[in-house]
Amino acid sequence: MSYITRTMACQAINKMQSFHSDIVNLYHRHDMDLLDNLGRRNIVMSQAQEEFFSQVLSETFKDVIADGKTGQPDILIGSLNKELECKLTSRHKGGAISFQTDYTTLAQKGELDYLYVIADHAFEKFAVLHFTGLTTNDFRPLSNGARGKVAMKKYEGMKKCNVLLGNAININERHVKKLSLKLLSATTQAQRDKINKKIEYWKTSSSRYSFELEDTSIPSKMEQLSLFEDNAQVTKEVSPVAP
Repeated sequence: MSYITRTMACQAINKMQSFHSDIVNLYHRHDMDLLDNLGRRNIVMSQAQEEFFSQVLSETFKDVIADGKTGQPDILIGSLNKELECKLTSRHKGGAISFQTDYTTLAQKGELDYLYVIADHAFEKFAVLHFTGLTTNDFRPLSNGARGKVAMKKYEGMKKCNVLLGNAININERHVKKLSLKLLSATTQAQRDKINKKIEYWKTSSSRYSFELEDTSIPSKMEQLSLFEDNAQVTKEVSPVAP
Protein backbone atom coordinates (compact mmCIF):
# COMPACT_ATOMS: atom_id res chain seq x y z
CA MET A 1 0.00 0.00 0.00
CA SER A 2 1.36 3.41 -1.00
CA TYR A 3 1.53 6.05 1.72
CA ILE A 4 2.63 8.72 -0.77
CA THR A 5 -0.12 10.41 -2.76
CA ARG A 6 -0.14 12.15 -6.11
CA THR A 7 -0.71 15.46 -4.33
CA MET A 8 2.38 14.91 -2.18
CA ALA A 9 4.42 14.11 -5.26
CA CYS A 10 3.24 17.24 -7.07
CA GLN A 11 4.08 19.45 -4.10
CA ALA A 12 7.57 17.99 -3.71
CA ILE A 13 8.30 18.17 -7.44
CA ASN A 14 7.28 21.84 -7.50
CA LYS A 15 9.75 22.55 -4.69
CA MET A 16 12.46 20.64 -6.55
CA GLN A 17 11.79 22.63 -9.73
CA SER A 18 12.20 25.92 -7.87
CA PHE A 19 15.48 24.72 -6.37
CA HIS A 20 16.64 23.43 -9.76
CA SER A 21 16.00 26.83 -11.34
CA ASP A 22 18.07 28.53 -8.64
CA ILE A 23 20.97 26.09 -9.09
CA VAL A 24 20.94 26.44 -12.89
CA ASN A 25 21.10 30.23 -12.55
CA LEU A 26 23.93 29.95 -10.03
CA TYR A 27 25.94 27.80 -12.43
CA HIS A 28 25.32 30.28 -15.25
CA ARG A 29 26.66 33.13 -13.13
CA HIS A 30 29.91 31.19 -12.90
CA ASP A 31 29.95 30.33 -16.64
CA MET A 32 28.95 26.72 -16.13
CA ASP A 33 25.99 24.74 -17.45
CA LEU A 34 24.45 22.31 -14.97
CA LEU A 35 22.56 20.59 -17.78
CA ASP A 36 25.68 19.57 -19.69
CA ASN A 37 25.86 16.41 -17.61
CA LEU A 38 22.54 15.05 -16.35
CA GLY A 39 24.25 12.48 -14.16
CA ARG A 40 25.98 15.24 -12.21
CA ARG A 41 22.77 17.31 -12.24
CA ASN A 42 20.87 14.46 -10.68
CA ILE A 43 23.54 14.01 -8.00
CA VAL A 44 23.26 17.70 -7.12
CA MET A 45 19.46 17.38 -6.97
CA SER A 46 19.37 14.14 -4.96
CA GLN A 47 19.54 15.88 -1.59
CA ALA A 48 16.76 18.23 -2.68
CA GLN A 49 14.59 15.22 -3.52
CA GLU A 50 15.10 13.78 -0.06
CA GLU A 51 14.56 17.10 1.69
CA PHE A 52 11.45 18.24 -0.16
CA PHE A 53 9.70 14.88 -0.10
CA SER A 54 10.43 14.64 3.64
CA GLN A 55 8.94 18.11 4.13
CA VAL A 56 5.75 17.08 2.35
CA LEU A 57 5.55 13.76 4.21
CA SER A 58 6.00 15.62 7.51
CA GLU A 59 2.70 17.38 6.92
CA THR A 60 0.92 14.00 7.20
CA PHE A 61 3.17 11.73 9.26
CA LYS A 62 5.12 12.15 12.50
CA ASP A 63 8.84 11.68 13.05
CA VAL A 64 9.94 12.11 9.43
CA ILE A 65 13.72 12.45 9.19
CA ALA A 66 16.06 13.03 6.25
CA ASP A 67 19.48 13.76 7.74
CA GLY A 68 21.65 12.39 4.93
CA LYS A 69 24.17 10.71 7.21
CA THR A 70 26.16 7.74 5.93
CA GLY A 71 24.42 4.49 6.74
CA GLN A 72 21.09 6.16 7.42
CA PRO A 73 18.00 5.85 5.18
CA ASP A 74 17.31 8.70 2.78
CA ILE A 75 13.98 9.28 4.53
CA LEU A 76 12.80 7.66 7.74
CA ILE A 77 9.09 7.84 8.56
CA GLY A 78 9.07 7.01 12.23
CA SER A 79 5.33 6.81 12.74
CA LEU A 80 5.07 4.19 9.96
CA ASN A 81 8.37 2.49 10.76
CA LYS A 82 9.25 2.91 7.09
CA GLU A 83 12.59 3.57 5.40
CA LEU A 84 12.36 5.21 2.00
CA GLU A 85 15.20 5.24 -0.50
CA CYS A 86 15.09 8.15 -2.95
CA LYS A 87 16.50 7.94 -6.47
CA LEU A 88 16.56 10.55 -9.22
CA THR A 89 17.24 9.35 -12.75
CA SER A 90 17.00 10.45 -16.37
CA ARG A 91 17.09 8.80 -19.75
CA HIS A 92 20.51 7.46 -20.76
CA LYS A 93 22.08 8.55 -24.05
CA GLY A 94 20.84 5.35 -25.63
CA GLY A 95 17.31 6.12 -24.50
CA ALA A 96 16.88 3.56 -21.71
CA ILE A 97 15.84 4.33 -18.15
CA SER A 98 17.47 2.30 -15.39
CA PHE A 99 16.34 1.99 -11.77
CA GLN A 100 19.40 1.20 -9.69
CA THR A 101 20.18 0.57 -6.04
CA ASP A 102 23.09 -0.33 -3.80
CA TYR A 103 23.10 -4.12 -3.54
CA THR A 104 24.79 -4.38 -0.15
CA THR A 105 22.38 -1.97 1.53
CA LEU A 106 19.33 -3.79 0.18
CA ALA A 107 20.77 -7.20 1.08
CA GLN A 108 21.41 -6.06 4.65
CA LYS A 109 17.94 -4.53 5.05
CA GLY A 110 16.11 -7.46 3.48
CA GLU A 111 13.52 -5.22 1.83
CA LEU A 112 13.11 -1.49 1.26
CA ASP A 113 10.68 1.02 -0.19
CA TYR A 114 11.90 3.19 -3.07
CA LEU A 115 10.85 6.50 -4.59
CA TYR A 116 12.17 6.82 -8.14
CA VAL A 117 11.78 10.18 -9.87
CA ILE A 118 12.40 10.27 -13.62
CA ALA A 119 13.19 13.78 -14.87
CA ASP A 120 13.70 15.09 -18.39
CA HIS A 121 16.63 17.27 -19.49
CA ALA A 122 14.91 20.58 -18.72
CA PHE A 123 13.49 19.34 -15.39
CA GLU A 124 9.97 20.10 -16.60
CA LYS A 125 8.49 16.63 -17.15
CA PHE A 126 8.48 13.82 -14.61
CA ALA A 127 7.34 10.38 -13.64
CA VAL A 128 7.23 9.51 -9.94
CA LEU A 129 7.11 5.83 -9.01
CA HIS A 130 6.72 4.51 -5.46
CA PHE A 131 7.84 0.91 -4.92
CA THR A 132 7.08 -0.93 -1.70
CA GLY A 133 8.87 -3.94 -0.28
CA LEU A 134 11.56 -4.41 -2.93
CA THR A 135 14.14 -7.15 -2.29
CA THR A 136 17.32 -8.29 -4.03
CA ASN A 137 15.12 -10.68 -6.04
CA ASP A 138 13.66 -7.64 -7.81
CA PHE A 139 17.11 -6.60 -9.07
CA ARG A 140 19.69 -8.15 -11.36
CA PRO A 141 22.68 -10.00 -9.86
CA LEU A 142 25.73 -8.03 -8.79
CA SER A 143 28.38 -7.98 -11.52
CA ASN A 144 32.07 -7.11 -11.61
CA GLY A 145 32.76 -3.45 -12.31
CA ALA A 146 29.30 -2.30 -11.24
CA ARG A 147 30.64 -0.62 -8.08
CA GLY A 148 28.03 -2.32 -5.95
CA LYS A 149 25.09 -1.05 -8.01
CA VAL A 150 22.42 -3.31 -9.47
CA ALA A 151 19.58 -2.53 -11.88
CA MET A 152 15.95 -3.41 -11.26
CA LYS A 153 14.29 -6.21 -13.18
CA LYS A 154 11.28 -4.13 -14.16
CA TYR A 155 9.18 -7.20 -14.92
CA GLU A 156 9.48 -8.01 -11.21
CA GLY A 157 9.71 -4.58 -9.60
CA MET A 158 6.75 -3.04 -11.41
CA LYS A 159 4.48 -5.53 -9.64
CA LYS A 160 5.14 -3.52 -6.47
CA CYS A 161 4.84 -0.06 -8.02
CA ASN A 162 2.33 2.75 -7.55
CA VAL A 163 2.69 5.38 -10.28
CA LEU A 164 2.13 8.83 -8.75
CA LEU A 165 3.02 11.02 -11.73
CA GLY A 166 3.32 10.16 -15.39
CA ASN A 167 2.48 6.73 -16.75
CA ALA A 168 4.03 3.29 -17.00
CA ILE A 169 3.16 1.41 -20.18
CA ASN A 170 3.35 -2.37 -20.36
CA ILE A 171 4.77 -2.94 -23.82
CA ASN A 172 3.71 -6.60 -23.85
CA GLU A 173 0.06 -5.76 -23.23
CA ARG A 174 0.13 -3.06 -25.89
CA HIS A 175 1.49 -5.50 -28.48
CA VAL A 176 -1.11 -8.14 -27.55
CA LYS A 177 -3.94 -5.62 -28.02
CA LYS A 178 -2.64 -4.49 -31.42
CA LEU A 179 -2.10 -8.05 -32.61
CA SER A 180 -5.54 -9.13 -31.38
CA LEU A 181 -7.11 -6.43 -33.54
CA LYS A 182 -4.96 -7.46 -36.46
CA LEU A 183 -6.10 -11.05 -35.97
CA LEU A 184 -9.71 -10.03 -36.60
CA SER A 185 -8.83 -8.85 -40.09
CA ALA A 186 -6.69 -11.86 -41.02
CA THR A 187 -8.08 -13.62 -44.09
CA THR A 188 -6.05 -16.83 -44.21
CA GLN A 189 -5.11 -19.53 -41.72
CA ALA A 190 -1.43 -18.83 -42.35
CA GLN A 191 -1.92 -15.21 -41.36
CA ARG A 192 -3.82 -16.21 -38.23
CA ASP A 193 -1.16 -18.72 -37.23
CA LYS A 194 1.59 -16.13 -37.64
CA ILE A 195 -0.28 -13.55 -35.58
CA ASN A 196 -1.16 -16.07 -32.85
CA LYS A 197 2.50 -17.02 -32.60
CA LYS A 198 3.40 -13.38 -31.99
CA ILE A 199 0.61 -13.01 -29.43
CA GLU A 200 1.89 -16.06 -27.57
CA TYR A 201 5.40 -14.60 -27.54
CA TRP A 202 4.30 -11.32 -25.96
CA LYS A 203 2.06 -13.11 -23.46
CA THR A 204 4.80 -15.42 -22.24
CA SER A 205 7.90 -13.17 -22.35
CA SER A 206 8.98 -10.97 -19.43
CA SER A 207 7.12 -7.69 -19.31
CA ARG A 208 8.83 -4.63 -20.74
CA TYR A 209 7.96 -1.05 -19.90
CA SER A 210 8.18 2.45 -21.27
CA PHE A 211 7.42 5.56 -19.28
CA GLU A 212 5.49 8.73 -20.08
CA LEU A 213 6.67 11.85 -18.32
CA GLU A 214 4.12 14.39 -17.20
CA ASP A 215 4.44 18.14 -17.61
CA THR A 216 3.84 19.55 -14.14
CA SER A 217 3.57 23.14 -15.37
CA ILE A 218 -0.11 22.60 -16.21
CA PRO A 219 -2.01 24.45 -13.45
CA SER A 220 -4.87 23.36 -11.19
CA LYS A 221 -6.03 20.33 -13.20
CA MET A 222 -3.12 18.17 -12.10
CA GLU A 223 -4.84 16.81 -9.03
CA GLN A 224 -8.03 15.90 -10.89
CA LEU A 225 -6.35 14.00 -13.72
CA SER A 226 -6.52 10.25 -13.82
CA LEU A 227 -3.06 8.82 -14.50
CA PHE A 228 -4.36 6.50 -17.18
CA GLU A 229 -7.22 8.54 -18.64
CA ASP A 230 -7.00 8.66 -22.41
CA ASN A 231 -8.22 12.24 -22.71
CA ALA A 232 -6.10 13.67 -19.88
CA GLN A 233 -4.79 17.07 -20.95
CA VAL A 234 -1.18 16.58 -19.92
CA THR A 235 1.94 16.93 -22.00
CA LYS A 236 3.84 13.65 -22.09
CA GLU A 237 7.23 12.48 -23.22
CA VAL A 238 7.64 8.81 -24.04
CA SER A 239 10.76 6.82 -23.24
CA PRO A 240 11.87 3.90 -25.39
CA VAL A 241 11.15 0.31 -24.46
CA ALA A 242 12.98 -0.87 -21.34
CA PRO A 243 12.89 -4.37 -19.85
